[in-house]
Amino acid sequence: MKRAAHGWIALRAYKLIDDISVNGRIGNVRHTDKLIELLSYYLSGVWDGAWIPDSLICDMKYGHIFKQTNDPKILGSKSKDKRSQAPYKELKSILKGKRLCLERLKKEEVLNEHYWSEEGHLPDRVIALTHTVSDMLKLGDFPLAFYLREQRREAYEGDLSAAGVKNLSLSPTFSARQIATTLFMLSHYIADAHMPLHCDYRDYSRRNKIRPMSPRLHPSIEEEWEKSFPKEKMLGIGKYSKDSVDDIVLNLPKNSIIETDKYKLSASAAGLKKSNDNVWEEMVNICRVSYALSRTWIDKENTKENQEAGYDDVRELIKRKGKEEFIDVTNQIFHDAVESVARIWLLVWGKFIKKPKILFIANKDKYHMEVHQDTCPWLGLVKKSNKIRFTNLIDAHKQGFDNCAHCIGGSKR
Repeated sequence: MKRAAHGWIALRAYKLIDDISVNGRIGNVRHTDKLIELLSYYLSGVWDGAWIPDSLICDMKYGHIFKQTNDPKILGSKSKDKRSQAPYKELKSILKGKRLCLERLKKEEVLNEHYWSEEGHLPDRVIALTHTVSDMLKLGDFPLAFYLREQRREAYEGDLSAAGVKNLSLSPTFSARQIATTLFMLSHYIADAHMPLHCDYRDYSRRNKIRPMSPRLHPSIEEEWEKSFPKEKMLGIGKYSKDSVDDIVLNLPKNSIIETDKYKLSASAAGLKKSNDNVWEEMVNICRVSYALSRTWIDKENTKENQEAGYDDVRELIKRKGKEEFIDVTNQIFHDAVESVARIWLLVWGKFIKKPKILFIANKDKYHMEVHQDTCPWLGLVKKSNKIRFTNLIDAHKQGFDNCAHCIGGSKR
């Protein structure tokens, strides 16, 4: 996919999370309003952030692909390995939520074949970035952790709960801007997994071998898609407002083939239900679906006997397969890409925003008024009716509780 497509997917995933978030929650994921707020201040960076993998990192030869094949001569012993086979029912049970591309392949025999990757590390790239974002959130400066996670183990002099995410760009460690940019980068790799030819070994040059697909086909499809999305002038949001995001992601160019009304995104948390916490497995299975889609959609290829049997470029693909099919497949691909980005963003966020742990328990008896660590042995002498639970010391101090000299220290009595 090209630059405008990647920028649009990231913005559309942002809007999807914003739309289905109810009281700051999507399913079991809490504080989704904080995720939206964090990203909202840096939406002007979508155009650059979602393109960094291509413009700066430049790991296209391995990080953006997961080229698979069903050729037994290439697979060798893998062709008999059960792990190289993923029928529709198995994928359906693993990949939760709406998966239009998978449903398109429901009756296709290709999903019953054995196939596996020969080139590329795209799932590894995605799992690495998800861990990076998670670690950046944990290692962010104190105001960021305070504002988002609401868990503090130590007392600080000032109460920074009113600090806005926008002011955290000067963080000495990881700032909100850096975290937002990394999430936009992550969206690029997730989206690439949905481009069928990123997952098809037929679209790969091999030494002394006939390339089954024309080298013009892949870029020409992406160039055709690019016509359907807003350019930099539209994607560069200077100041966040819901109306401006709506305008950009919904008011597409007149010649756009993206049909947002026909291929509607999920309207509730059920559609973004996570498959599991294993992002690598999620990405491998997304790539499996993309490979199978490539095999059924681009069903002709060049052979040794006839090197012109396949589709030369997107114009020939549309001419021989029909424009209606091209539009249909395109919309299913981008629908699934947007939902996958939103789903994995929420998975990363959910691991960071966990239900605050009870770290401290105070004794509200007026003759004691002390706060203890939840493991303090003196709590055994406190009546159950006098116990008050806290996730941090700051809130306990605000209510007039002094530190226990035994487990915390620093008592002012």
